[in-house]
Amino acid sequence: MFILAGVVIVGLVVSGGIGLVRSLSTVAQTGPVPGQEEPGGGRQGEGADPLEAPEAGALGQPPNGLEYSSQEDDIECNPAECVRLVSVMSTDEDTDVSSDEAVESVYAQLLEQDWGQLLPEGAEEPSDVPRSETIMTDGDVMVADATEHDSDGAVAVLMLGNANPPAN
Repeated sequence: MFILAGVVIVGLVVSGGIGLVRSLSTVAQTGPVPGQEEPGGGRQGEGADPLEAPEAGALGQPPNGLEYSSQEDDIECNPAECVRLVSVMSTDEDTDVSSDEAVESVYAQLLEQDWGQLLPEGAEEPSDVPRSETIMTDGDVMVADATEHDSDGAVAVLMLGNANPPAN
């Protein structure tokens, strides 16, 4: 009886191992190859490519007294998606705008442009949490505060990513 149980267990382990190796060695194809069109002439997934970070221009014009700055090296990618880091700075070097004030100004302007606000878990109303703890979205782009507010002289940093689910 113990021999039979041992053989069954070994068989299950070997079968699971083979399945795991096969699943890791195959590429999941969720749509046509990039550049390939679907039947009917349309391309699948008209949204942004998850491996292309949204442009800083997706935020629109900066609020009065602020400017956006983002370079090509401000893009961070992992295998599933890319995000862009955008610095929000004062246009007047003599005026000191805190990182909290800068983020609040940008978020207020995005709300005026009909962007939606995603609340953190546990919050029921936008007034329950500071705006900087929420995520803003227009349906295509998501914006989150990535600032280290605790450090002195912190520059406001926003993280822009595609609102589309990442590719598998």
